[in-house]
Amino acid sequence: MISPLSLSNLLTVCVAFACLWSIVPQARGGIVRIWRLAIPAALAAVQAFVLLAGVFEASIYHDLQWLVAALIGGVLGRMRGWSVSIEADRARDLVRLKPSMDAHIAAMCLAVLAAVDLISAALEDAVLPANWVAAASAFFAAYIGLRALAIAVRATRGPHGTSDGGWGITPSSSTPVE
Repeated sequence: MISPLSLSNLLTVCVAFACLWSIVPQARGGIVRIWRLAIPAALAAVQAFVLLAGVFEASIYHDLQWLVAALIGGVLGRMRGWSVSIEADRARDLVRLKPSMDAHIAAMCLAVLAAVDLISAALEDAVLPANWVAAASAFFAAYIGLRALAIAVRATRGPHGTSDGGWGITPSSSTPVE
């Protein structure tokens, strides 16, 4: 069963595109404030919960599917957050990420999932099962969220800092110590 077209479907599309727009500076390798890392993560979490709420025929299996997808996405996002190379200015709470497309691709996938949900509601026939859409959105939202959390932790508590308030390069966790 699929819900009819409503404002919540449009909300998920708007939130997904806001997430996509807010993650662009990270994908391009721009300088962002540490607190801005949380904006795409929060938007992705909102979308995942709204899409989860759209699953009408919920069962324990669907809940476990959503939870396992979120756990796997979170583990992969945390691993990526610890492995990406960053430069941190701890005095000004700024971080510069090396340009990468992983978070941008995850945000694009969230936008596609929101569009699938919107199309399914407009057609009143599921393009993909609602529980699959919710689980996939949980995967990508957890990936974006825990990636941002790992980067923020590294940027604020990294071992390599400069005492003059300048940029300190924080190597990835896989970089050998010299």
